[in-house]
Amino acid sequence: MGEVKRRYKDTKLNTANKMLLDSKTGEISDIGNIRVMERKDSGEITINSKAYVYLDTNCLTNLLHNGIKEVDLALLISLSSNLLIGHNICMRNEFDPHTTATIAKQFGHSVQAIKKKLNRLVELNVLFYGVFKDKKSMGKVYVINPHLIRKGAKLRATLGDIFNDIK
Repeated sequence: MGEVKRRYKDTKLNTANKMLLDSKTGEISDIGNIRVMERKDSGEITINSKAYVYLDTNCLTNLLHNGIKEVDLALLISLSSNLLIGHNICMRNEFDPHTTATIAKQFGHSVQAIKKKLNRLVELNVLFYGVFKDKKSMGKVYVINPHLIRKGAKLRATLGDIFNDIK
């Protein structure tokens, strides 16, 4: 889960030629060289998480207009829950990429049913299935189009060779 933090707006107060008065003792102190900040609640929060993926809503809208099936979209979003950072490879765990069989097992469907859905996603240019040039040792892998969903800000250049933008 992400950590929720309140946001504040800090304003530096001008302390030139100012004095500080202690209302109990009446003592006056010069504060000319002291930095005084006023902090106000901004009414906003930030949520930090290490498990973020980015979803481009323009590409999503294009996919919806192109007739993507809801069940295929749900499968794609579920697969994005564990992507290899920088490569967008669908991973079963930290070390192993998903296969059609592991995806079918995870979702409780037959391999044939899952393969049909995955093939439709490949046809829509949102999924690639094959050997990823930078990760040949993994064999054939499923890779999500980073124009739609990505994990991390920096991605391998190979992804630009595999995928076009979704229109």
